Amino acid sequence: MREHPLLPLTPEPASDDASLEDFRISQPLEILTLLGRMAEQSEIVALVAADGESCLSAIAGVDRGRRLLWLFGTRGDARLEHLLASPWKVAVGYLDHVKIQFRVHNLQWLPGADGGRLACLLPLELYRFQRRSYFRVRPAVHPAPVVRARRGQADPPVELEVIDISMTGVGLLLPSGSLPFPVGTPLPRATLVLGPAIRLRVDLKVMHVTPRRAPEQGHHMGCTLDGLDEDGLRALQHFISQAQLRQSGSS
Repeated sequence: MREHPLLPLTPEPASDDASLEDFRISQPLEILTLLGRMAEQSEIVALVAADGESCLSAIAGVDRGRRLLWLFGTRGDARLEHLLASPWKVAVGYLDHVKIQFRVHNLQWLPGADGGRLACLLPLELYRFQRRSYFRVRPAVHPAPVVRARRGQADPPVELEVIDISMTGVGLLLPSGSLPFPVGTPLPRATLVLGPAIRLRVDLKVMHVTPRRAPEQGHHMGCTLDGLDEDGLRALQHFISQAQLRQSGSS
């Protein structure tokens, strides 16, 4: 499975379907083509429940005849079992760095070899997003940027290293053994330190906490990022632009 560590696997929030109308795809052939390409390229998808709990998977195949989407999964995985029991779930992935999102219906194990295969119904519609704000960069500066935040007003601040950042979100390193932040936790008035003289006040909200490849590497905590004033937005945009230039120069 091919993973994009710099791209956020969190669902696009929407208060109503109309807010996503410009991104909706409902033409069956186009849907089949996009999902088929994701399967061919073994693109990672995140399956996300209503409470934010998620697990990583990938599209194993597109069954046009039975109108099924086959997915990779492991029986007994606690996060997957939680998703199976959730009444609402969504899949989020990327194709050519474009965000693909769709509702997951009738996710279940179907009879087959090795204890069955994981499948859901082919979506009748999906959403394709392509905005500059989705492109994240991994800071290549020393010392690394950090976020200082409090779990509660009476708690001492904790300092978490920034793994990746965009104009609308930030990935933080939660060290192994650290007390986890529950999904949905707001972190208001946190401090984003991008450099010795660049400290920005931001409002964060925890969207997912995902284990990294090795247990000793801790967890990747993905947060939405909001609350910047005009000067803060300019400073963050400049930081991201400089990081993109450094990445382009090293590739």
